[in-house]
Amino acid sequence: MKMLCVLDSPQAVQENKEHLTAQLAKKAHDMRNALACIHQFGNILVDGLAGDLSDEQREYVGIMLENASTIRKVLDSGLDGTSGLLEEATNKIDCLSKINGQGPI
Repeated sequence: MKMLCVLDSPQAVQENKEHLTAQLAKKAHDMRNALACIHQFGNILVDGLAGDLSDEQREYVGIMLENASTIRKVLDSGLDGTSGLLEEATNKIDCLSKINGQGPI
């Protein structure tokens, strides 16, 4: 993936942002799928479909479900590229190599 700096054309900057946004969205989607499996498995355990759980096991599964929900909330709050993190990252790229005439970064 090509690094961008302020000397790149607005079109190149936009294309790179779109690419990064798509990559973040794909990663977030993959994480949501994994979390859905964890959540479904936890519910199977809690519902007793895999057998009875001890109190300690039920507590552990509850913690697992809470953590999966917390991660899901983080993803839903904008980790997929809509939270401004992408904008901040592209604004902080070092352009020294390009300025010094060492070619594209």
